[in-house]
Amino acid sequence: MEYSQKKIKELVAENYVFASVLYYLGVDYYEYEEDTLEKVCNLKGLQVHHVTDELERITSNEEIANLKLLSFPIDLVISYLKHSHFIFIKKDLPFLVKLINNSKSMDPLFVPIEQELKDVFPLFVEDFVHHIYEEEDTLFEHILQLKKIEERKLNPSTFFYQRAQFSMQKFAIDHEVHDDEMKGIRFLMDQYPITQTTELNTKVLFSELERFEEKLKVHAKIENEILFPKALMLEKQVRKQFETVIRSN
Repeated sequence: MEYSQKKIKELVAENYVFASVLYYLGVDYYEYEEDTLEKVCNLKGLQVHHVTDELERITSNEEIANLKLLSFPIDLVISYLKHSHFIFIKKDLPFLVKLINNSKSMDPLFVPIEQELKDVFPLFVEDFVHHIYEEEDTLFEHILQLKKIEERKLNPSTFFYQRAQFSMQKFAIDHEVHDDEMKGIRFLMDQYPITQTTELNTKVLFSELERFEEKLKVHAKIENEILFPKALMLEKQVRKQFETVIRSN
């Protein structure tokens, strides 16, 4: 597909996801809406064919890896989830924050919603980032320590003494309760139905918020349906091994 001679606003109107691709490549699309892709690439020192390849790749959904996580060992599942956390924090959220902060709607119906998003989204980001780091420092670390015990690289006595109060099952239940992290954002979005006449920037913003929400749902599904069952099974096996050793002494 020939993209180079199209204006940036035309490309983004064709596929709102292109806005995020351009952002990751160093182009804030709303600052170059009237320029062609070729002109912007020249201004930014980018190779047109490289940018075009990235646009086509996301169009063909090659960005979505066909991972068979069920067959992965638990430490690789955690590595995958940590990488997802990195993408959320370093790429997705900064782009959404920038879109929201730069949103200057001329639609009087959207202006109050826009302001609420500007007020609420930073709180969502703060809570979300805290949740991710807590999960990595507590849950992921607990599971990786169990994995080391299974591989006989860690003394189980010290581990179970130090973590006697930690309940994997309770963590799993609490996790499911808090899965819908974007409920408040979704409520605001639902107050403003998108139509053909909606401003392009608002369409892009809503599209990216919806895409991020879908990513979170997939992420939660992987944790609830793959990570936790594997972790609970691992914990059961390690405790059984530990109890067998104690009885034999």
